[in-house]
Amino acid sequence: MEQPRLKVSNRLRELFTYAKFAGTAPRIVILRSEYWIDGACVHACRDLHWEVKTVPTVLEGTLPRASVARLLETLAEFRPDFVLTVNLSGMDVSGLFARFFEDVRIPYVTWFVDDPRTILMDRTDFASPYAVALTWERAYMASLEAAGFPVVATVPLAADPHVFNCAPRETWEHPPSFVGNSMVSFAHRQWERLRETPDLAAAVNQSFDEGRVTREHFGRGLCALLDPAYVGTLNAEQRRHAEMTFFVEGTRRLRHALASATVPEGAVMRGDDDWRTAFPSSGGSLPYLEELPGFYGSCEVNLNSTSLQMATTVNQRVFDCPAAGGFLLTDYQPVLDDLFDVERECAVYRSLDECRDLLRFFRAHPAARREIAVRARTRVLGEHSYAHRLRFIAGHVKQHFA
Repeated sequence: MEQPRLKVSNRLRELFTYAKFAGTAPRIVILRSEYWIDGACVHACRDLHWEVKTVPTVLEGTLPRASVARLLETLAEFRPDFVLTVNLSGMDVSGLFARFFEDVRIPYVTWFVDDPRTILMDRTDFASPYAVALTWERAYMASLEAAGFPVVATVPLAADPHVFNCAPRETWEHPPSFVGNSMVSFAHRQWERLRETPDLAAAVNQSFDEGRVTREHFGRGLCALLDPAYVGTLNAEQRRHAEMTFFVEGTRRLRHALASATVPEGAVMRGDDDWRTAFPSSGGSLPYLEELPGFYGSCEVNLNSTSLQMATTVNQRVFDCPAAGGFLLTDYQPVLDDLFDVERECAVYRSLDECRDLLRFFRAHPAARREIAVRARTRVLGEHSYAHRLRFIAGHVKQHFA
């Protein structure tokens, strides 16, 4: 059955018939939603002296007619080299926009910074000869290729120097801290949804009880977490809820294990009120753009725990914290070796016992903390800003569509 497409008039087709990457600098349209990375990419384009336009979109619900009209007008007048979206934000669930971009020969790039399997839900509607799928976690490349994307690549996260950019300090105001959501409320909601299918809830619980819920298994997919024969009996929505439950509950357990290991050593949890139930010394939330940069730089030791959905890659803290002048003690992830000189630029633990030992050591050696923070910041600003990532993305698109 042929998929529905927007009707493209001859006049509209003429407007969109132009050479891509013919100018001296790339021209990008960003579908801007509530992801802060959208703003970081806008900052990066301007730093690079590239031309950029944004079109407001929504993460959920119906895109207003005015926004659709604005998108079409922007594409026709601005004539971009490609369109960029994060996690498919602004793209309709049936893939109508993806087919429209194909029909008018405008490449579109979707950069996944969350598990794409729970976003795509086995749909192939978003793939076309003019689509590029990027993922911050290489474990998802196979699923994106299976979804039909002809061009797939791995692009890690980065730092926005417009927000996180401060030299390391000589003194610190805050005790060792982990800043992140406790995931308690998220996990509760997922379990409630899952209990509508009791046998699935029981199977997910069993996987946790048997110790099968690891980052490595999560990266491989549900069949590494549940009986493959049982997974085959589930519909797309049930698979999505199961995967989301593994993600949020698994991440909740990882974060609470870190808290249990470090709070007795003087650490404080920051993020949401649910932390205080188990750890009364916890502090409140920190607005990401307004307060977190200053907090990172004034915190004695910033703790990090990578979420379950990242089998090999690193999260935003690994870039933001050093850029803001902070010292980070992070759990080991394989991609760290590709991004940093781990021995000189990172403080890494591979177990909670090692985390406690390193926390004690670095609290007693502020000079060592500062040396690592200085080197890590130099690396991030020199190689891992969003401007660096956009250069790669534009070069990748140009290679395929110029």
